[in-house]
Parts: sequence; structure tokens; C-alpha cells
Amino acid sequence: MRAFFNIVIIGLIGLLSSTYLFNLSPVDYKGTIEIETPVEESTLSLEVEEDKILNPESITIKHTASKEEVIKIVSNSIFNVDIYKDNKLVKSNIDNLEPVSPSIDATISVNKDNPIITAVNIAQKNLGLEDGVYKFVFNSNIIADIDKASVSVTVTYDTTGNYYPAVNTAPAGTKGLTLYFPTKNADTLIPVTRFVVEDKSITRMAIEQLQNGPLSKELISVIKDVTNTTYNNGNVVIDLPSSYTAYNTGSTGAVLAYESFVKTIFAVDRYWPIHSVTFTVDRKNVDTYFHGMSREAINYLPNIKRNYLLYLAHKADNRYYLFEYQLSPEEIGIAENDSIEMKARKIFDAYSNTDIEYGISPVPKTVTLNNVSLQGRTLILDFNKDFLNVYEDKNDLRHMMIESFLYTFTTIPGVDSIKITAENKEITDFIDVLDTTKILYPPEFINPEAVEEKEE
Repeated sequence: MRAFFNIVIIGLIGLLSSTYLFNLSPVDYKGTIEIETPVEESTLSLEVEEDKILNPESITIKHTASKEEVIKIVSNSIFNVDIYKDNKLVKSNIDNLEPVSPSIDATISVNKDNPIITAVNIAQKNLGLEDGVYKFVFNSNIIADIDKASVSVTVTYDTTGNYYPAVNTAPAGTKGLTLYFPTKNADTLIPVTRFVVEDKSITRMAIEQLQNGPLSKELISVIKDVTNTTYNNGNVVIDLPSSYTAYNTGSTGAVLAYESFVKTIFAVDRYWPIHSVTFTVDRKNVDTYFHGMSREAINYLPNIKRNYLLYLAHKADNRYYLFEYQLSPEEIGIAENDSIEMKARKIFDAYSNTDIEYGISPVPKTVTLNNVSLQGRTLILDFNKDFLNVYEDKNDLRHMMIESFLYTFTTIPGVDSIKITAENKEITDFIDVLDTTKILYPPEFINPEAVEEKEE
């Protein structure tokens, strides 16, 4: 009898000390969490998609573990957030930023294939922050190891920049010349459309306007001395003086000068056909120029459409400009036999996966692509409902996002227009001056210079 009694006692102790496991999907949670496994054995860590973001509505943070771990929710916040500006703490220990809360006392199993995914609301309006650059430190209440319990992200709130939409027609009596000027830091070329009265050969006018330079103080011109520009049946010859040596000084400056010449001239083909650009020095052919580029590399450049361009935003003088960034099909996973729809999905992913210091994605992280379909040569892009709320008070930035889509997706071979929907419904009253219920084509003149930018 005593042996049987002991067995019963042992069984009750085992039953009462057991933990029931509730399987919850890795959606947004909030609540401080206890780790059921010993602290010293925990492999929990934090992951964020990117460490620099612009004007976010939210940020997604993952708790991952290299091995199976069980955690228990016991209070009301997964993260506490500290916010710094200029290395000074401006807000501390902010909690309850997660939009969805799980049941208290629920237990969750975490491993590398089943992370806890938490959306944290860091909208500028929600936090009451002014425009500026901030350091956000997200402190996890799940992870006991202090060295692994936090992750920092640089957040920029910038609502002051303006975007001037592209236009389809030039003012009466003018021609639109799209000029390519480098950024102040010589990072890339920015296309700017200048409207001028035609008073000479349009190719010569284009080169002269490059020489005149940009209106923006944050852009520069690397085109100075040019002896002559001639046009003959679609073939343009640009003659440079040997006395001007800057075109051969420094690889970056030389390449920017070369591309500024070429891209600007090829943009003239909206008026005149352009087949090739040839460079001479003192009216003679040269074997190498532009810091070592061969004659073949310099002169053999047929006017063909470049494919798979991603249009990002660059801010200069409180203004946003769209500019083209050449995507590598191999790097973004585009295969030759991919459908157009699949190519479009991979290019859309490049908006969030392309990280360059001088470029800003015009597409907020909350926007996701639900579906892609092709009707003729029109690409239909269906987005999630969050699309309807982005840039709510900035009509021009909505326009920037739409035009980025227009210029980007029409660089896919076989696509010349797009139509945008959200949750399979037409989008109405989204932009004041653009009917988004119609099929849209890329406008002719990108980044037109604004009259108010001109100095007296």
C-alpha cells in the first residue's frame, strides 16, 4: 500500500508541474515573456530587415532561435523603446507600441523556422517627434542576455521635401532637354528636364545646357570645355579640346562626365533620332579617353532601351528627384525564362532590398504587392490596403511613388504601361491631378526644373 501511495504522489507532482503548449502563429504579439528554458542555454536573438529607414509607419522585428525554445507571455509589452537624437536621450522606456496583444499566460514555441514577428508602431505622429534623424533602441523583454536583448535602427523623419511631378508636354515655344547632372558627392547622375527655346542644333543646345550647370546647389556639372557638337543622320560627334584635361582625371569624374554626355544626348531622341555618339579630341580619333576607356567602349553605344531600371529618390535642396539605378538581373534573381509577372515581383522586392546611401525608396515598407497580371502590354499591380494610406498629407510624394512605378516597371521588356489597384479595387481620389483608375504611361519629361528654384 505504501508503494502504491508513493507512486500516486509522484504522478501528481509530475502532472502539476507540466506546462501546456499553445501553438500560436508568428503574428504580432505584445507582452513581456518568460523563457522556460535555462537562460544560459537560450539562443534567442533579434533581427530587423534594415537598420536605416525613412518616414516609417511601423517596423518589423523578429525574435529567432537556433533551437527550440518555449516562452511564456506574462505581461503587456514585448519591447521598450529608447529614442536618441544627437546622442541625447529624448524619449525613454516607451512601451505598448505593438498593435496586437496575445493572451496572457499563453506559451509559444520558437525556433529558426517559427520566429516571433512583432510589428512596432513608430509612426512620427504616434510618437510626437519632429523631423530629424533619430536612433531607436528596441529593448526586448523576451531575451535575458543583455548583449542580445537590443537592436538599434536609424530612423529619419522628413516631411519637408517636395516632389515636382513629371510632365508630358513642354511649354509653348520650348523644347524639353533632359540633362544628367551628378550629385554633389559624385554618387550618381540625376536627370533634370530644362525647357529652352530652340535657337540652334538641339544636340548642341543640350551640351551647352550641361555646361551651364544645374540650378540646384546640391547638384554639379562635370561638363566644361567642348570644342564642337555635330549631328549627321542620327550620329553625334562631340569634339573635345586636348587642352582641357579634367575629363581624363580620376576614374569617377571621368565616368560621370562620359555618362553625362551620353545620357543627355540620347535623351534628345524624343525630337531627333540618335543612333550613336562618337568622341574626338582636337578633331582626331583617340585610342583611349575618359581615364583609360577604349575607343570601342567610348564610341560604340547604340541607342537601345535599357532594361530593369529601378527608380529611386534623391533629395537635394529640399526637393526629391527620381533617378535610375541599374539592377543586375542575376543579383535580384531574374531568370531568362521568368514570366513578366515574376520579373515584376522581383523588381518590386528590389525597392526594399536595394540599400544605397544616396538613394531613398519612394515606396513605404507598409506597401506590399498582392498580385501581378499582364493584359496586353499593360502590367496590373494590385497592392494591399495600406497602399491607400501612405503619404496621407503629401500629394506630391504619392505622385513620386506612382511615377517611380511607371518609370521602373516599363523597363521590363514587353511592358509599356501600368494600372494600379488595391485589394482588387480601382483607386479613386488618391492624387489630386492624376486619374489612377486609368491605364498610366510614363510621362515624357522627368524632374522638370521649377521656376521658384531660379535665382535672380
